Amino acid sequence: MGWANVSFGGKSGFLHRPALAVLAAVILLALAATACDPVPNAPDLPDVELPALPRENSGSRNPTVPPTATTASAPTDSPVPTSTATPTTPDITAGGDSILVPRLEIAEIPADLPAYSRDDWKHWNDTDKDCQNTRAEALVEESTAAPTFATDRRCRVTGGSWNGPYTGQTFSDAGDLDIDHLVPLKNAHLSGGWRWDSERKEDYANSMATDYHLIAVEKYANRAKGARGPEEWQPPDASYHCEYAYYWIAVKAAWGLTATAAEWAALEEMLGQCPLTLEVVDDASPATISRDVARFREEFGLSGNDKGGTATLAPTAAPEPFAGSLVITELMPDPSAVRDAAGEWFEIHNPDPERTVNLQGWMIRKEGGDGHRISGEVEIQPGGYLVLARNADSSANGDIAAGYQYQGINLTNDGDVIELVEPTGLVVDRVEYGESLVFPGAATSLDPDAVDAAANDDAGNWCRAATQMPNGDFGTPGRENDDCG
Repeated sequence: MGWANVSFGGKSGFLHRPALAVLAAVILLALAATACDPVPNAPDLPDVELPALPRENSGSRNPTVPPTATTASAPTDSPVPTSTATPTTPDITAGGDSILVPRLEIAEIPADLPAYSRDDWKHWNDTDKDCQNTRAEALVEESTAAPTFATDRRCRVTGGSWNGPYTGQTFSDAGDLDIDHLVPLKNAHLSGGWRWDSERKEDYANSMATDYHLIAVEKYANRAKGARGPEEWQPPDASYHCEYAYYWIAVKAAWGLTATAAEWAALEEMLGQCPLTLEVVDDASPATISRDVARFREEFGLSGNDKGGTATLAPTAAPEPFAGSLVITELMPDPSAVRDAAGEWFEIHNPDPERTVNLQGWMIRKEGGDGHRISGEVEIQPGGYLVLARNADSSANGDIAAGYQYQGINLTNDGDVIELVEPTGLVVDRVEYGESLVFPGAATSLDPDAVDAAANDDAGNWCRAATQMPNGDFGTPGRENDDCG
């Protein structure tokens, strides 16, 4: 492969975010991670004493990448990926005018790996307990304007300004964005993450140690990507291909993950679009890497303190007592008394002790996509509960007293997302549940001590309903839930 110094006619500003300054730290951590958390058949690397390199653009993020963390032992009956191909090193003198790229171990994916489950990779945590989960913190940090929030508690981000690198578009509505794992969770699982213990999987799923591990992207592009690698999907905006490939390799190297031969070939092709000469190497000294990153940044006019346009924000205000917004408090995705099509429902609660909320014009939708808009007047009294059902006929839905019947959406049994949206487009509440929180014949119930739009983001506050209904299923539709304790 010939690595060309490609000219883009002076258009050097195509890079979405100047995260290359931190790539040195990532590459250095990758070398340590390879030694401490080995990938099968990986080459032996010499011990290198690595300097502590702080991440730029740290914002409110808490670095969680532990390259030296001990991983769980591989299951004795699980296959270990084996190397099947070795990419050739470009014919360039190491340490010359090239930018160094760590070589990934090439390993094909056996068909009999342990099954992937998204629930094993707990994500969107609120690790620092400031009411902003990982999604919110990523949106705050990546916004190039001061973001807006759903309430004064500043938990859920609703607006700002984001440059979506996959499509090159600019967005102001947080509902138009997904927070994407650049290397998807399933891809990480297939690339060696299946061996990790739950703690390391959780660290990976929420890692904010760099500003390219998790990125705010246009939601439909992200869903088109799914779990596919660059051999099957690449960003529609080709000007991002250089960064995308560089960051993909950096993430995998930092976490000791492998690549397939087809994946590596696609990465090489994308790296060939970079405007600087690159060299794939098995090892490089910290001094060499630091020098090359500095030269790269100088080439594009990026200073050592560049923050990528991230807005400077006032500290997050201390949470105020919750009041006002509606909260999703109970879900029935898998009834047993009747068919799912007739018996699905969910419940919302108005915790405001004084204000009646009229839902006319509100929307219930799935993960920011199409949904159902409430056309008539539907009121929730102060402190009241309202059941919204797929079928409001109590004779057909399992004797559930529903206050409203929706159409066009369903609650899937293997995990889903439901959003409650004001007519202005403000997402008032959003609940994501996994397969582990679906109980056949019983509702998924929010603990009554966690009834607010931040606390119900924590899966630990949900449990199986314990009160049996007349139809034989379990739940408390239209009234306060059972304690989860």
